[in-house]
Amino acid sequence: MKKHLLLLAFGLLTYSGAAVAQTYSVPTDYSFQAPADYARYDNQVIETVKWLEATPLGKEAAQRQAANRFLIQWMTGTPAVSVQLQDYVGKLVGKEPDMLMMFMAGWSRYQLQHPEEKDAVVLNTEGLKTVLKAYQTGGYKRNKQLESLVALNEKGTLAEWVKGQLKS
Repeated sequence: MKKHLLLLAFGLLTYSGAAVAQTYSVPTDYSFQAPADYARYDNQVIETVKWLEATPLGKEAAQRQAANRFLIQWMTGTPAVSVQLQDYVGKLVGKEPDMLMMFMAGWSRYQLQHPEEKDAVVLNTEGLKTVLKAYQTGGYKRNKQLESLVALNEKGTLAEWVKGQLKS
């Protein structure tokens, strides 16, 4: 019985992830002029981040590029989010602009969902968690430092690592 439940749960998780990837479409014809214009797209921003972290790098390249363009335009003008990049982020993502995008996207999503949150450790940690989830989804070059951060995240100590990075 347990075996059947596990198979059913695995099937549902696999199917639901595929359904998200298949049903997502990048917002089009958006225009950001006033603060209210940005707020209208908050839900689409959250859905875009979910799609990006669930879609392996290299898959659906045109849609990924359009999604990144939408997010960048939204992030650069929205009054709801202010992403602050620290030196450690640049060192961590190196020459992988998609990873930097995932960091900013994760930070933005979390700040949208928790507008009261101002703690830099929490916001940086959430940005990194999005990078790690995207990395684990696949398509990125092997990165030993990210793999060690995956392990810290699994142990529940990623925030402590981030705290140390912000002090240096």
